[in-house]
Order: sequence, then C-alpha cells, then structure tokens
Amino acid sequence: MRPDRLASMDTQTINLDTKSILAKLIATENIQVQHNKVKTASFDTKHRVLTLPIFKMPKGDVYDMLIAHECAHALHTPTDGWAKIANDNSLRSYVNVLEDCRIDRIIQKQYPGVVKNYLNGFDILEKQNFFGTHGKDLNTDLMLIDKINLYYKSSKRLPINFSSVDMNWLSKVDALKTFDDVVNLAKLMLKWQQKEVDKLKKLPDFDLHKIADNYKLNEKDDNEDEESNETSDNDNGNSEESEDNGEDKKDTGEQTAVNNEAQEGGGEGVSPDNLISITNDTMEDKMAKLYDSDKSYAYYTLPKARLKDMIVSNDKFLNMMRKHIIDQTKKYAGDLKYYNWLKGAYKSFKNDNKKTVMYLVKEFEMKKAATAYRRATTNKTGIISPLKLKDYKYSDDIFKKLTIIPDAKNHGMMMLLDWSGSMCDSIKQTVEQLMNLVWFCQKVNIPYEVYFFSSEIGESAWNKGRSKQGDEVFDYKYGDAVMDKCH
Repeated sequence: MRPDRLASMDTQTINLDTKSILAKLIATENIQVQHNKVKTASFDTKHRVLTLPIFKMPKGDVYDMLIAHECAHALHTPTDGWAKIANDNSLRSYVNVLEDCRIDRIIQKQYPGVVKNYLNGFDILEKQNFFGTHGKDLNTDLMLIDKINLYYKSSKRLPINFSSVDMNWLSKVDALKTFDDVVNLAKLMLKWQQKEVDKLKKLPDFDLHKIADNYKLNEKDDNEDEESNETSDNDNGNSEESEDNGEDKKDTGEQTAVNNEAQEGGGEGVSPDNLISITNDTMEDKMAKLYDSDKSYAYYTLPKARLKDMIVSNDKFLNMMRKHIIDQTKKYAGDLKYYNWLKGAYKSFKNDNKKTVMYLVKEFEMKKAATAYRRATTNKTGIISPLKLKDYKYSDDIFKKLTIIPDAKNHGMMMLLDWSGSMCDSIKQTVEQLMNLVWFCQKVNIPYEVYFFSSEIGESAWNKGRSKQGDEVFDYKYGDAVMDKCH
C-alpha cells in the first residue's frame, strides 16, 4: 500500500472539526472527540471522550467509513472483553473478524447514510490490495473465517460460493447480538476449523494445497524437528531398555492414543497460531500505515472562572496605583520628581494624541451617518400637505412624508489588555493604543469597559480577606488546562 498513491486520488480535504461533528452525530450525543496518535479508537465512558486515530487517508469515503467503524467499536465493543483473550492469537483473530461483522451491521442500521461510505470505502481498499487477496481464488484458497471477513467487509457483494455448512455459520454470524455471543461463536468456529484442517492434512497432496501454503500449515516448527530428532536418538540408544520395559511401552501406547484422540478432536493436531485470519492480519498491517505517527494533539478545555474572585474593580486598582506612587515618593525622601514626571508625561501624551482621536471620531461619525442614511425609510403619512395641494390635478403625491432614521447608538466596546510579563517590551505602545480607544469612546459617547489580566501582581495587593487562599480562581474538571495565577 502506498499512501502517496492514495493521496493522488484525493478529492476532499479532511477537516478534523467536520469529522468530529460526524463522530458526535454517530455517537448520538455531544461527546468530546479527540484525534491523537493511537492505534485504535477508544471511548472513555466516564468522561464521554472518544479518541480516534489520526489517519493519513485523504479519500472521503474511506475516512468516513473508518470514522463510523471506529465509533461503532468505541460504543459497542467492551474494552474489558478484549483483555480476556489478549494472549490467544487465534481466538483474538476470529473474534476481531466476527466483532467487525456485528458492529458494522449495527452502525449501518442506525445510520443508513454511512452504507455508501462502506461500499465505496471497501472498493478503494480492495483495489489497493488491503486484504492481500490479489492472485488468490476466494473460493478455494481461503478458510471460512477469511471468506466471512471479505464477504461482510464487502457488504455481501463478493462472489463467494458458500457450502450448506458454511451457510449455517453465516446465519449464526447474522444472529450475533452481544460481544459474548461473538466470543462464544469464535470458539466454536475455531474448534470446527481445526477439525476441518486435520481432515485436510490426511490428503496425500496436502503440502501442495493452496490453503496449506497460504496459512503455512505445511511448515514444520524448528522446536518440533529438534524434539523429533531427540526422540529418534533416544529410541536408537535405548532400544534394549525399551524392549525390557513393558510398562513403559504400555504408557507410550496410552499417550499415543491420547494424542490421536486429541488430533481427531482438533485439540493438538493443528497449531492454533496457523488458523488466524490472514485477510484481517493483512488489513491491520496496512491500516497501521494509514495512521499518522508524526502528528499528535493536546486537547484542553478552559476551566470555569470564579469571576467574583478573579475580577478586581477599577477602584481597587486605582487605590493600589495611588499607594504605589505614594510609596515611591516616600522612598526617595519626599522627592516629588517622580510624581511630577508622571503627570507631565501623561499630559504630553494626551496632547500629542488629540489629533489622532479626533480623526477617529470624524471617520466614525461619517460612517455612522452614511449607514443611517442607507437604512433610512420614507413613508407617506396619509395627511395632505398644504404645500402640495395645488398639484392635485396632475399629481397624486400630495401627502406629507415621514423619513425614519434608525438610532445608530447601539455600539459598545470591551477591551482586554495583556498585562503579562511577556509584554514588557511592548506594553507602552499597547497602552497608548488602548488610551486612544478609550478617549475615542468618550468623545462619541460609546459605552465601554476595559480589563487587563496579569499573573505578575500578588494577592497581597488587593485580595486580603478573601475566602480562598492563594490564586484558586478556577473550578477544574477533567480535561481542563491548568491555568497560572490570573487576575
């Protein structure tokens, strides 16, 4: 699979916000949707957070199909159920296939709109050989579990021939309701498949059979060969002892009978590791290449602020500033140079910016007048105008008119100034611009409020006697960003 090749087929740009809305709709609630560097989707039922992998796949239908599929897993597949079968590769493979059949059926029934995404998505993936079936005969080269996987992944469109026995299994797959049903059916199907392979191994041309080759059933394990050689050596070296010990022969005969019985029952005849779904394994390997392992996101929500503890009134702030000026004056033995410098600098700044403020006022009044004129409406009042009465013989327009100009005083401004420590290099210019806006609002009679926030001013300045200690002005919940002290 080449993601760059798939990218060349792109007709849509993925928007994570849009896909998050899609996931929320599928989940039927306003859950939190997060895309992150994970291999599988997961759903935190306590905090209602759905986590989805970040896909490289840009094709719209494939991406929507994966979103629907992963949402279905998160909502309908219990996470603790997988833990019980984590160490059984073959059973996990069978459960994975059957569980996909179950949850895909549920999500397509709930949301018929995703059916088209499943149809088109499978066609795109199949052309890219996501299931490793190119060059294989679907009827003779695959075990039942892989036939089922392809049949249901294709929405039952692939031309696969099922025997009467196979059809019985398909009816059981269609009847799956819960995850426990999936696990129980997977165990039965795995045991049945072991028996079928044991029968197949008795054929003289088993090693040449396609199923044996595809599932590596004709390969001997290295440990098995070593054990066989050791057994042969022991038999040759201790033949006399074996002949003399009839009881050992009896035990060996009994053990052989047990092994034969187990082989006939499907317990030890075939290694379960070779009975996994190869189409599912191939798909998972190639799906891993669709995950973007380079990207990751950190999701935070803003905590709820206790405004009564956070906001300091302008009166308190001005008192604090006056106290600061007095303290600085006393610090220098009553020298008023600092205070006089402040007054002179402010007066000079205000005079220098009068032209700027008046220009802003002029522009605003012109635009306000133009807007009012554009929105003005003229209506007849139904009262005859004496000045137009003389024109009644040749004009019907003899009534008074009333021009209605809408009130344009519906403005207001709120200004928020960054007073944090990182603003030290630009705070002067920022405050100058702020003051220009304040004087502008005063000139045109626009209501306004000014706030600034800072983490640099301590509690002792104005918050003595508060009920809460420290800077605890936020109420936090799961997923909130932890904020620095702020006022």
